[in-house]
Amino acid sequence: MRTVRLAASIVLAGTLLYLLLLPGPTGFGDHRVIGASLLIPVSLSSLILLQLGRPVGAYLALLCGALLAITASALLVAGLRSALIFAYPAIIVGAMALGLRMIFVFGAAAIAGVVGIALADHFSLLPPPKLTPPAILGVVYVLVLLVLTAVVASMAREQRRWQTKEQIARLALEDSLQLLAERGRDLQLVMNNVPAGICAFDGWVCRFANVHLATYCGFSEQSIIGKHVREVLGDANYALAKPYVEQVLAGKPVYFRGPHPSPAFAGRHMMFALVPHVGASGAVQGFYGMFFDVTKQELARLEIERLNQDLDRRVKERTADLSSANKELESFAYSISHDLRAPLRGIDGFSQMALEEYGDKLDDQGRGYLERVRAAAQRMGSLIDDILELSRVSRQALHRERVDLGQIAAELLDEMRQANPGRQVEAAIAPDCVAEGDPKLLRILMQNLLENAWKYSARQAAARIEFGQEPLATGETAYFVRDNGVGFDMQYADRLFAPFQRLHKLEEFAGSGIGLATVARIVHRHGGRVWAESVPGQGATLRFTLGHGATF
Repeated sequence: MRTVRLAASIVLAGTLLYLLLLPGPTGFGDHRVIGASLLIPVSLSSLILLQLGRPVGAYLALLCGALLAITASALLVAGLRSALIFAYPAIIVGAMALGLRMIFVFGAAAIAGVVGIALADHFSLLPPPKLTPPAILGVVYVLVLLVLTAVVASMAREQRRWQTKEQIARLALEDSLQLLAERGRDLQLVMNNVPAGICAFDGWVCRFANVHLATYCGFSEQSIIGKHVREVLGDANYALAKPYVEQVLAGKPVYFRGPHPSPAFAGRHMMFALVPHVGASGAVQGFYGMFFDVTKQELARLEIERLNQDLDRRVKERTADLSSANKELESFAYSISHDLRAPLRGIDGFSQMALEEYGDKLDDQGRGYLERVRAAAQRMGSLIDDILELSRVSRQALHRERVDLGQIAAELLDEMRQANPGRQVEAAIAPDCVAEGDPKLLRILMQNLLENAWKYSARQAAARIEFGQEPLATGETAYFVRDNGVGFDMQYADRLFAPFQRLHKLEEFAGSGIGLATVARIVHRHGGRVWAESVPGQGATLRFTLGHGATF
């Protein structure tokens, strides 16, 4: 754009200078001003087009105007003898900036102008020659040379700029090619060291295969190229793979497992992944494939299936054993409930009758013996009830739902107060102690824990029982029952939840030792755990969690 503006400015300024230097009066009829009268509007038009942001049109207008001015001046001044004829080459040189096509256009126009002037001069169609003064011709030549110099200088500058760009682009291309070659070598190295076969097929013909795949199929890395899928896999494996190849060539990715394609690796298992190669036209041109040796995984899968079958068999056997054991347990519970209760009722009943009917005939020692017999029979009945309760919580079906443990605790403590109106016990029950579990079993659990706390805090003048919940570091929620009773020694804590195990003498506190065993059985059926903390004389805290484990 700067070159065009400079050329248009030189033409305008030179033309005005030319007109100022003309000697004598001038007018529109003067042959000396004909060319100038054409160049002034041409140069102004070129500058206007530049201002409008159209540099190519401005330069083209300048060249066309100069060509017209030269031709008009030659026709009206001196024909072929006009010195301006030699400005035609300058126009052709100036057209180089517009490309090869415009060089031919302006060259043809200049030749046509020369031929036309020559013919007009030959047939005497031109006016008599009018010579221009040398000084004026010098100004015109200087003007032409200045414009030509500006154009050529601009072209040379553009040529150098393009040469620099070409050199930069060539160096960048060389760097890119070198980087591409390095990447290609890296990719080749990676593909040849990946423990998998990698290939590319154009249609059904192999275009590329890494060393692993070539070895898998019994070829070298170079000899496999150009082979048909049938040649690569062999007839037997080709028949297996053909439907998958047809599917991937139809544009659908394919993943499947199969035997190793090489007879040398019989017994090995492979996983095949085929992905379609879609060309620029959108059509599928071939596919890429990856083959993994999954023999270890396949053998592990078969072993897992065998172990699962064996486990399933053992589970069925274990289930049958448990079913048989449950039936025996039910039979045992029935026997305890019916076969043992009748003799116990007889012992208790006849002992009571002996006391009532023959008590006056017995001394104190004899009546004491009968009282102890009755107490032992009644205690035996309580033990039978506890054993049946433990058996029932072990066999009862588990139905989980939301249970308000705080409400259960409040109800149970109210029942205990009504049964023991003489006792004053402070109760603290935390709100919103909601759990998920079997409501019947959880009520039995809470009853055993609260009865224990009620019993072992009986000797305290200001007894206190507390129920609440607290988070554990494991993310679980622990529920607890705390009392300020007699407590126990922690060295015996491992015996606390075993059946018939007691940490206090029967004379001190009544009980069968089944209550906490029942608690532990219910907690375990809910998938939780139970534990206790205590200091002798400072009470005890029993905590439990309720998970989502299996039932037993």
